[in-house]
Amino acid sequence: MGMSRFPKIIGLILAVLIVLSAVWYWEYYRIEPVPKPPLWGLSDPPVLDNLTWVKVGDVEIANTTTQAASRVYGDSLKQLKLLGYSINSGNWSNISCQWSLWVKAEKAYYLAYNGTHFLSIRGKPNDVINATEEHWLCGRPLDSSPIKSPTPEIILLRQTMYVANKLMENNISVGAGTWTGPMPDWYLSKMNFKVNVGDGVEVLMLLYSSEDQVKYAEYLMKKEDRGLHFLQGDAEDYRVLIALKGRKADVRKIEEILSGPSIR
Repeated sequence: MGMSRFPKIIGLILAVLIVLSAVWYWEYYRIEPVPKPPLWGLSDPPVLDNLTWVKVGDVEIANTTTQAASRVYGDSLKQLKLLGYSINSGNWSNISCQWSLWVKAEKAYYLAYNGTHFLSIRGKPNDVINATEEHWLCGRPLDSSPIKSPTPEIILLRQTMYVANKLMENNISVGAGTWTGPMPDWYLSKMNFKVNVGDGVEVLMLLYSSEDQVKYAEYLMKKEDRGLHFLQGDAEDYRVLIALKGRKADVRKIEEILSGPSIR
């Protein structure tokens, strides 16, 4: 009778172990899904998608009358910022008549509104500026002093130098390196290098304009490589995501050095 119970007990123990293993596996390997941010992967503000754009020379112009002119203008500014555009010039002296010029690499947007009149010009930076000599509202870029607004590339370069200097202050050298880990399909700017500690740690730095974008980028990378470690930090008006790839002990040393008020 006792012997007949023995296989049942062993079977019960194995079943419990299997359940516990499955729970551990689920908790350890499962990655909580993160929703894709609304502007992820875009290069143009969607608030302007519904406008009628007319090709005029080398640019496109949207010229419309709408009761929502001020809202369209304001939403456009927010979305351009989130998409990595930097303000080049503008005028905010008159609440009811404003204009601004935004630039990102080889693309620019001139925006202006006056009451119910909304105007936008898009194209290459020089082409847009030249077009505002004829098509403008509230002000023209060539009549105003440029605003020295740093681009995402400059901002990330500054943050990269800050990280490198902090490591070198702790007698850890930094050199050129290739990132061999996963890469998100969208970012505003990126930098990568290698930290010479232990067996070496690969570092990838990505710049985004919102916390939601950073969380989604981290989620995409974690799905492909659970062994990566991440830090986040402020980079002026942006957010920087730092991915670390290497031996756990080496990565932990880098994390201890970089953890602080600017990077966490």
